[in-house]
Amino acid sequence: MESRGGDWRAVLLAVAGLGGTLFALAIAGSILAYAALGAANPAALTTAPPLLDGILLASALILIGAAFFPSAYYSIRRLRGREVPATEPKPLKVWQGLILFLVWAAASALAQFLFNHGPLKWLTPPLYLIAIGTPVYLLLRLVAGGLKPGSRLRTWGVFSTSMALAAPISGAAEILLVVIGAVVVGIYIGLHPDQFRALQGLVEKLSSAAGPDQILDLIGPWLNNPLTILLALVFFSGLTPLIEESAKSIAIWTVFDRLESPAQGFVIGAISGAGFGLIESLLVSASADADWAATLLVRGGSTMMHIATASLTGWGIASFRVRKRPGVLIGMYALAMFIHSLWNACVILIVAGGVRNLMQTGAPDLIGSLLIALGGGTLLLLCLAIPFVLGGINWKLRVPSLPSPALSKENAGEGGQAPDGG
Repeated sequence: MESRGGDWRAVLLAVAGLGGTLFALAIAGSILAYAALGAANPAALTTAPPLLDGILLASALILIGAAFFPSAYYSIRRLRGREVPATEPKPLKVWQGLILFLVWAAASALAQFLFNHGPLKWLTPPLYLIAIGTPVYLLLRLVAGGLKPGSRLRTWGVFSTSMALAAPISGAAEILLVVIGAVVVGIYIGLHPDQFRALQGLVEKLSSAAGPDQILDLIGPWLNNPLTILLALVFFSGLTPLIEESAKSIAIWTVFDRLESPAQGFVIGAISGAGFGLIESLLVSASADADWAATLLVRGGSTMMHIATASLTGWGIASFRVRKRPGVLIGMYALAMFIHSLWNACVILIVAGGVRNLMQTGAPDLIGSLLIALGGGTLLLLCLAIPFVLGGINWKLRVPSLPSPALSKENAGEGGQAPDGG
């Protein structure tokens, strides 16, 4: 394998990988120290998180920092002119997939059990990391097994690039949309004094509410308003998929010139989706509560969706690179966004139906039950279908195929593997 000691991407990955590792570890240490000080003197540090939540968040950041390090390590190897081995994941056997699934479910359930039993809750951080990390590994093995995405520098580089860019960029864009929406709502309320007085009265009632039931009674009519549900669908099923799928594809485009086949793009896309899903799931679920096990299981499903949709965009990008077919590129982007939109719409229907049922004092609300059944049933079908579809695509792409002569010449001297990038 020919080395490229002056590759600018390797330089960037070395700097970003080491910087990401050190930054994540520093933040983890700061959070852990702050939570410990808050536990020792709660009267003085009222804003400190509970100690267990601080430990969980610190452990998540430590794992994130560790995930940045391999890209730095292999980049330094490349810059020193040393060979970087290829990534050669083995196909996932059925029994291996079942074991990984059971590990994921068992870690989630055991974390909940230990959290509910007083002093045993301090044993939960490793189980939390296992519950989040196992589905990422399971899905990557399912997608990548038997395929050849390139060197370890490329694969780890794409993974770290997705963590460093995709998640922050999509988060910033979504926050910006929320701010714009809040400004628009503020202008509307300012132009309608009656609406302003109604909102002011609601805030006053919420501040003096006696408990969750009273809060639900106050905000329930707002949540059940068809306009509220429509706005939620527009944001979470329209804008969010567009933002997140575009952001996840950034890491794939950074290695566009190294992609030799649709199979490579399929795997590289899955790796980008895994980086995005890992960092999102770790940060969202780093707070233990009575529903923690459900949260950990749901986050595994969300990670599966992110990996599946990003693998499709990667497939489309590589098809465009190799075969110059923009139609496939556009079609795969559209399909990925549709799956993401459908997933989010199902969640919104479940939440809307749950709110209606909670507000119903007598028998369950018929419309609420139908919304839960429709959203939950569709989501279950997606959860069952996605692994089979990904496994089927993987099996189909494992059929040996020769790269185009132009691309083989372009990547000559690398043993058929484009080595780096990200």
